[in-house]
Amino acid sequence: MASQDQEGRLDSWKEIAAFLRRGVRTVQRWEATEGLPVHRHQHARLGSVYALKSEVAAWWDSRESRRSASPPAPARPLGARQSSTIAGRSRLLVLPFDNLSGDSKQDYLSDGLTEEMINRLARLDPARLGVIARTTALSYKSGSKPADQIAAELDLDYILEGSVRASGDHIRVSAQLVDAREHTHVWAENYDRGLSDVLELQASLAAAIAREVRLAIAPGSPAHEAAGGRPPRPVDPEAYQAFLMGRYLFNKMTPATLTQSLEWFERAIARDSSLVLAHAGIAQACGLLSTVPFDAVPPRDAMPKAAAAARKALELDPSLPEAHAALGLVFHHYEWNWDAAERSYQRALELNPEYSAALLRYAWLLLARGRAADALARISRAQQIAEELDPHLLVAIRATRGAALYYARDFAAAIAECRAALALDKNDFLLHYILGCAQLRSGALHAGLATFMQAKAAWREVPLVAAGVGLAQVIAGRKKHAVAILERLEEQRKERYIPAIYIGILCAALRDYDRAFKWLERAFEERADGLVLLNADPMVDGMRSEPRFQAFLRRVGLA
Repeated sequence: MASQDQEGRLDSWKEIAAFLRRGVRTVQRWEATEGLPVHRHQHARLGSVYALKSEVAAWWDSRESRRSASPPAPARPLGARQSSTIAGRSRLLVLPFDNLSGDSKQDYLSDGLTEEMINRLARLDPARLGVIARTTALSYKSGSKPADQIAAELDLDYILEGSVRASGDHIRVSAQLVDAREHTHVWAENYDRGLSDVLELQASLAAAIAREVRLAIAPGSPAHEAAGGRPPRPVDPEAYQAFLMGRYLFNKMTPATLTQSLEWFERAIARDSSLVLAHAGIAQACGLLSTVPFDAVPPRDAMPKAAAAARKALELDPSLPEAHAALGLVFHHYEWNWDAAERSYQRALELNPEYSAALLRYAWLLLARGRAADALARISRAQQIAEELDPHLLVAIRATRGAALYYARDFAAAIAECRAALALDKNDFLLHYILGCAQLRSGALHAGLATFMQAKAAWREVPLVAAGVGLAQVIAGRKKHAVAILERLEEQRKERYIPAIYIGILCAALRDYDRAFKWLERAFEERADGLVLLNADPMVDGMRSEPRFQAFLRRVGLA
C-alpha cells in the first residue's frame, strides 16, 4: 500500500506541472485561485510540497465539468482579446518612462512617475490585472531589449510605454498601451499639465488604462479612487518633486542614500504637510536605517521618528499599506510588541495582498516567535507573487527561506538554498552570512570560514559581517583572531554605531558568558535590532541552559 501511495505522489511543483502539462506558475495560480489540491510537508525541510495524482485527476475532471457546464462567454467586441492568463487576469508592464529633458539629473522625475503609475495601476483590480513590480520594471530601463522579447520573458498581455518632459512647473507625459501578444497599439495619449495637477494626470492615465483593458470599477472602491473617482487635490510642485527625489534615493537602498532620502522627504512635508507618501517615506527610511542589514543609526534615535511618521501617514490615509507596514516594523524591531506588529503586517496585506515586502517582514516576525510553518506559508506566498510579478525579489525571498531553514537547524537545506540564491545574485551579503553560519554549524569549518572571509573582502564596513568573521574564527579554533575582532568592534563603537548584540553573541561564542550578558544588557538598553532573533539563533545555543538567558528572553518577550 505504501509503495502504491508513493507511486501516486507528485513530489514537487515541477512534477505537478508536468502531470497537468502546464507551467509551474500556472499550477501555483490554480492552487491559489481554483483549489488545486496541493499539500505541504510538515517537517524540518521547509518549503516542499506534494500532491496525490488521484486528487489532482479528480480536481481536473471536476474543473472541466464546471467549465463545460458554464454558459458561453459573451461575444467579444472587435479588437478585444481573451487574456491567456488563468481566471481572466491580464499582466501589464509599465516600462520605465523615458526622460526627454536631456538632463540625467531629471531621472528621478521619470523614474518616480513610473513607480507612481505602477502603484496606481496595481490598485485598480488585482484579481484581473497583475502589474509587474517596480524592481523588475526598472531593470528594463536601459532599453536594450525589444518589447516582444520583454513580453515573452514576463508572459505579458500589455505594455505601457511613456515619456516625460518637465520644464519649470509644467510637465508633458506621452503614453501608449501596446497589446503584447498581438503586437498592436491599443491606445495613445498626451497629457500636458502643471506639476500641481500631477496626481490628476496619473488618475486620468489610470482610468484610460482601465477602460482599454476592460476593467469594471465599482464606485467607492480603491480602484475607483486610483482611477480618479474622487478628484485628486492639487499638490505643491516643489513638495512633490522633493518627494520623488526622496523616493528615487530611497530605492537605491544604501545607508547613504536612505539618509539622503530622509532629507528630501522632510523637505517635501515642510512645504506640504499633507503629502502622505512623504510621511510614509520617512517612516520606512528611519526604520530601515536602524535595522539589519544597515545598522546605520541607533534605534533610539531613528525608531521614535519612524513611529511618529507612520502614525501621521495613517492619520492622513488609513488605507495606505506602506504606513501600516512601517508601523509594524517599529512594533516588531523596536517596541517588541509582537501582537501589534502582527496586526500591522496583516492590515498592510489586507490592503495590498501582493505586498511582498510586508510578507517577508511578517515571515521574519514569525521566525522570531518560533512559528516556522506560518513563516514558510508567507515565504511561499511571496515567492508565488515574485514569480508572477517581481522576479527580481526572488533573491531576498530565498534568503529568507535560507534563514528559516538555518533557524530550524536544517543546515544542509539552508546551505543548498543559499547556494541556489547566490547563483542568481552573488552580491547579496545576507546570503553570504546565512551560508557561512550554516556551514559552520554543519561542521564545514573551512568552507564557513572561507565564506566569511569572502564577505569581509566585499563588505568590510558592515558590522554583521565583521561579527560573522569573528564567529567563524571561534568555531575554527582560532580564538586569538576572534578576540582581536571583538576588541576592534568594541573600539569602533566609540566612533560609530555598532549594535551591542553582535559583540554579545561573539562573547557567547567565546564562552565568556559574564561578558556576553553585559553586552546583551547594553543591547537591551539600545533596543538593538538583532535581539528579535535571539531565541532562534543557533549561535547562542550554548547559553540556552543558563537561567540568565531564559530570564533575558522573557524580558524581550520571546520566551
